[in-house]
Amino acid sequence: MNAPAPPRFRVRLFLERLAVGHVFGYPLAFVWAVASMPLAIHLHFERLSAIEHDTEAMGQLVVRLVAWPSGVVFVLAHLFALAWGLAQEKKRGQWTFLGGFGVLLGTGVLFGAGSWLWLYLR
Repeated sequence: MNAPAPPRFRVRLFLERLAVGHVFGYPLAFVWAVASMPLAIHLHFERLSAIEHDTEAMGQLVVRLVAWPSGVVFVLAHLFALAWGLAQEKKRGQWTFLGGFGVLLGTGVLFGAGSWLWLYLR
């Protein structure tokens, strides 16, 4: 009796799933950038007040401040896609990607809603 051959690794499937993770990473990063703005404003209010009349410098500072959380989320989306691509035929990889995407999106929306509401009600 011959044992069944192990499934072979398909490069195209891996690259397609990595591309999906890359594309899905952009909206996630945007959600987290918008969600982290109130906290960035609150934590760095003095710095923002000092450059109040220089809108270009203020914009650059805010972008640098919100780039960290959105960058981390962007990398995490790629890691979830990497796990999905490496799993190939196993459903666990798909659930890792979809579950990770859902958790990142849900926490970003909840954190964003809470932080903007907190800033508005202050």
